[in-house]
Amino acid sequence: MPRIVKHDDRRRQICDALLDTVADAGLNGATIRAVADRSGWSTGVIGHYFRGRQDLLLGGLRRAAEILAEHNTRVLDTLDGLQALEQILEGSVPLDGRRLALSRIFFFFFVEAMTDPALRQEVETYLVGWRKSVARAIKRAQEAGDIPPDVNRKAIAIDLVGLVDGLSIHALVDDAIMTHLREQSPVRFWLRRLTAPGSFSKSPDRAIQRTASSSAE
Repeated sequence: MPRIVKHDDRRRQICDALLDTVADAGLNGATIRAVADRSGWSTGVIGHYFRGRQDLLLGGLRRAAEILAEHNTRVLDTLDGLQALEQILEGSVPLDGRRLALSRIFFFFFVEAMTDPALRQEVETYLVGWRKSVARAIKRAQEAGDIPPDVNRKAIAIDLVGLVDGLSIHALVDDAIMTHLREQSPVRFWLRRLTAPGSFSKSPDRAIQRTASSSAE
């Protein structure tokens, strides 16, 4: 009886091998040969699923987005309040090998998306999804009484995602920041500030609120 090939599973395995390679060797080391050696599949098999190295990297980006979306859904299904918010934010901080790979491939394509309209739309879709997850976690924290109910959660979600991305970028190019980040993630500190008395005595700028309405709905 002929063996049934589950192409989606094989594509996912190849992309996971790519992410493992990116974590160990960076983007420059993520060649088709290196991914073939890591995955156990031949370069010919990889060529059946991906049209070249750039297409393979794009597959890695989509797999990275899938991994984070699954993580965020799992967190929202099992945790509440500030604990869920903390776990969702730290899911994108390069605190271990897998998250290091996700950060490296995301930021590589962030740069590529600046001059590629189709890729930009794809990256924006990922960012909007992440902001939505953060906004939902903030809503849960509001319902639990951890954050004031009148806080604009969509605007705060944009701020928190920007803080995480900015810090992660700096950590990728500055070993001292990476060391500090892994010794003590600042996410918990940010959330303590977020819930401190008087943190929301002034409303966010209206322009930010308008942006939030369209990008974190």
